[in-house]
Amino acid sequence: MLALVAIVTVILTMAVGPLQSYTAATDRVEALERTRDQLRAEVDSLEERRERLEDPEELELLARSEHGLVRPGEIPFVVVVPDADPDRVRPEPPTPGEPADGPWYRRLGRALAELFGEGS
Repeated sequence: MLALVAIVTVILTMAVGPLQSYTAATDRVEALERTRDQLRAEVDSLEERRERLEDPEELELLARSEHGLVRPGEIPFVVVVPDADPDRVRPEPPTPGEPADGPWYRRLGRALAELFGEGS
């Protein structure tokens, strides 16, 4: 009986190595298939972009919008949106009757008081 247990143990020990190799290879194959699918999707999108860029109208639109190119004789205009006033350091003072902004806990207290109907 002891010999049978020893033989089964040896057989199982010998089977562990190939089983681990098989599962590792299976995981690697699945990872490679996912990578292949991602690369195929990327190739498809690049082929679609190439086809769009072969269209002269699309190419002109891209040159105008991204590179600012114009045709000879055209006058380019650039619209610049002004930034907020950088010299202004503090916000405007509150209007009369409006509570001044304070620390967050005071604003929270005022909001809760208004929510539950408690007057100040």
